[in-house]
Amino acid sequence: MINVGIVGCGRIIEEGHAPAFAKLSDRFRVVAVADPSAVRRDLIADRFGVPAEHRFNDWQDLLALEAVELVDMALPHFLHLSSLQAAAAAGKAILMEKPMATSMDEADSIMAAVADSGRPACLIHNYLWRPEIRLGLELIRSGAIGSPHLFRSEGFSPGHYPGAAGYDPDWRIKSARGGGGAIIDNAYHYCYMSEALLGSPVESVYAGLGTFVHDIDVEDLGLIQLSHANGSFSLIVQGWTGSGQAASEVHGAEGVLSFPRFGQGRLTLQRGGETETVDIEGELNFGFEGIFADYAAALEDGGPPPVEFSAGYRNLQIVMAAYESGRTREVVRL
Repeated sequence: MINVGIVGCGRIIEEGHAPAFAKLSDRFRVVAVADPSAVRRDLIADRFGVPAEHRFNDWQDLLALEAVELVDMALPHFLHLSSLQAAAAAGKAILMEKPMATSMDEADSIMAAVADSGRPACLIHNYLWRPEIRLGLELIRSGAIGSPHLFRSEGFSPGHYPGAAGYDPDWRIKSARGGGGAIIDNAYHYCYMSEALLGSPVESVYAGLGTFVHDIDVEDLGLIQLSHANGSFSLIVQGWTGSGQAASEVHGAEGVLSFPRFGQGRLTLQRGGETETVDIEGELNFGFEGIFADYAAALEDGGPPPVEFSAGYRNLQIVMAAYESGRTREVVRL
C-alpha cells in the first residue's frame, strides 16, 4: 500500500485523481491533503477519511509528514517549480500534473531537482491511457491502417476549464499563473499524443495563436503544425472560442482511425471502403486510473514510471516552440 499526500484540492483532483485513487484503494491510501481552502481540503479529505490533523493549509506541512510516501501535486502551473523542489528535497516520490513548468528554465531546475533526489517521479500524460487511444495504438501497431502519416486534432470549448471557486477559478487565463492559454493547457495533450500515434518524434513546429473571443491576456486559439522525423505531419487546433466540439484522426496509407468524441469511448476504423465503429463500454474515462495503476506497479517493483519527467520536458519543448513560432511567425526546429 502506497501512502499518498495530495497537494492542491482543485477540480482536477475532485474529478480525476480522487476517483482514480478510490478505484485503486488496494494500491493507494490517501493519508493527507493540503489546500489553502478549508472547503476544498475537507471535500477531498472526507472522501478518504483523512484525520483532521492531516488536513493542512500549507503544503510544506504535508511534506514534513513522514507517513507520506508519494506526493500527488496538482497546483496551478506557476507553483510547480517551488513545490516540486520542496517535495524532491523531502525525499518523496512524485506524481505531478502537466505541464511540468511554464518555461524551459524552470523545467531545467525541475529536472535537476528530480535527478538529485533519486526518487521516482511521474508526470501525468493521462490521455495515453484513455481506452480509445489504447485501442487505437494497438490497431496502428498491428498495421490496421498501414503506415500513419497524419494526425489531425481539433477541440473547441466556450472557455477555459475553471479552477475551484475556493481559490482562483480564472488562474488558467492569467499568463503569470498559467504560463499561457489554450496551447499550454489543452494542445499540450495532443502534442504528446501525436508522437505516440505517429510513432515518431517532432522535429519542427510552426504555429499561429491569438486572442479573439475573450478579454484575457493569454491566447484563446492556437493552431500548431508539427513535422515529425519520419516525414509525417500533425495539425492541432485548440481553442476556447467554440461550442465544445472535439475530433481527432490518424490517417494511414491503408485507412483512417477517428476518435469523434474524445473521452466518450468510441473509435471508428475506415479501410477498404468499409467503416467499423467500436463503442468502448464503461463510464467516461480520461485515463487517470490506468496511469496511476501503472505507476503503482512501478513503485512496487522498482521499475521506471510510466511517464518519466524527461518525456514531460520533451513535450514542453514542443509547446514552447509553438509559442516562439507564434511570436516570430517562423518555423522553430527542436
